Amino acid sequence: MKKYKSCVFIMADGARADVFQELLKKGDLPNISKFIIEKGTYTNAVSVFPSTTGPAYAPFILGKYPGRCNLPGIRWFDRELYSTKLFNLHRFRSYVGIETFLMNGDISKDTNTLFEIFPNSISILNELNRGIGFARDKTRFRKIYYKVKGHFTKRSDEVDLAARRILLNSLDNHPQFTYVVFLGIDTYSHSSHPFHKDVIDSYLRIDETIGLLCQDLELKGRLEETLIIIASDHGLSPTHSHFDSVEFMNQLGFKTLHYPKVYKFFRDADAAIMISGNSMTHIYVKSPRGWEKRSTFEELTKVADRLIERNEVDIVAGIDERGMARIKSHRGEAAASLDHNGCIEYKRIHEDPFGYNGLPEKMSHDEVLEYTFHTDYPDAIVQILQLLESPRSGDLVVSASRGYDLRAKYEKPEHCSSHGSLVKEHMLVPTAINTRINRRFLRTVDFYPTILSLLGYDIPNNIDGVNLVNET
Repeated sequence: MKKYKSCVFIMADGARADVFQELLKKGDLPNISKFIIEKGTYTNAVSVFPSTTGPAYAPFILGKYPGRCNLPGIRWFDRELYSTKLFNLHRFRSYVGIETFLMNGDISKDTNTLFEIFPNSISILNELNRGIGFARDKTRFRKIYYKVKGHFTKRSDEVDLAARRILLNSLDNHPQFTYVVFLGIDTYSHSSHPFHKDVIDSYLRIDETIGLLCQDLELKGRLEETLIIIASDHGLSPTHSHFDSVEFMNQLGFKTLHYPKVYKFFRDADAAIMISGNSMTHIYVKSPRGWEKRSTFEELTKVADRLIERNEVDIVAGIDERGMARIKSHRGEAAASLDHNGCIEYKRIHEDPFGYNGLPEKMSHDEVLEYTFHTDYPDAIVQILQLLESPRSGDLVVSASRGYDLRAKYEKPEHCSSHGSLVKEHMLVPTAINTRINRRFLRTVDFYPTILSLLGYDIPNNIDGVNLVNET
């Protein structure tokens, strides 16, 4: 197996697998084809739930699912701290805004980030970079500015060009690992739709960047020793209607804490809504035993049933009294759990909530991926289980139906596309790497051990991903 001296990771935030593949087929991504795919591999991978920026970076940077990093969404609520600490920075969180700088301190510390493993690293427009060091976070104080500029001025092209410029300028310092985020696809998709000209131009801009990057590396004699990866954290789908999930809970009689109005029920909320990507949300409800204990699925049956009655809601899941994940949709209901060997037990209670056909009741993680990869809900069983492991996960996690999202207010400008849910348009992402890989079905979490292996490092045991390359 060929070893590399360095790695450049291009995060094409929000890139859809089908759009990327169509552009490749038409010959519109010539540099990606020439420098990466012809030498290596192009394929689709399954992202994570919630399929949203931040939590969906964790697989690449930590090799673990967001639930197992205790990073369950771009917004979350901590039951125990809410009930015991009136003034504490960790009672609830939103990574939209200034609290994004708290992300590195929020994630679990039982696994090293790639930035901690590779001290000579560069991070560009990336929040999840624990261990990067002051000088090597090239956009430490500019991330908020660039994101606000792209979000409110529709000038994400300028933000992507800035990321390109910083990337190319950083090559002279010979970084061992570089992680650079291009935001244009995601930002333009939110303000229009995933197939808009501005969105397509953002894909082409990444291709231009690959051309300039590889030409520079070639001149420096470092192209063949540099591992180059392009991947996305999630896709997006058009949104035609917004469901006010906060008002829904209020109408059920709850005092619902939510962003941005966290001051409204700062100390006496009996429910909380924490939305990610706008197409998924965590719902927390104070149990009869107090905030410290998670409400069971049985205790929230009425809330779950009322949600499922809504066209805007696709899937609802939570933990039942036996500790199993209970999953419900208008199609059916099932329960899932891990046995003592780590295999997944999946039992239909009434039909199948995902519309799966012929799944066995016991499967390995790899079998779940293979059996569901080409369905409307790839890897959904594994993804719900991992998310519900987080102590910060909701009592109910909700995935929206296609065309809908779960946030009707406080989104300026209005989102015309959304992500975060379990549907394949959000969960299947394009990946390209300039080396051959030997697995047919893969998850984004598999790139962490693969990068370590290809750069000659040992792979830790306590991660979720698997190495995609042969060791021989």
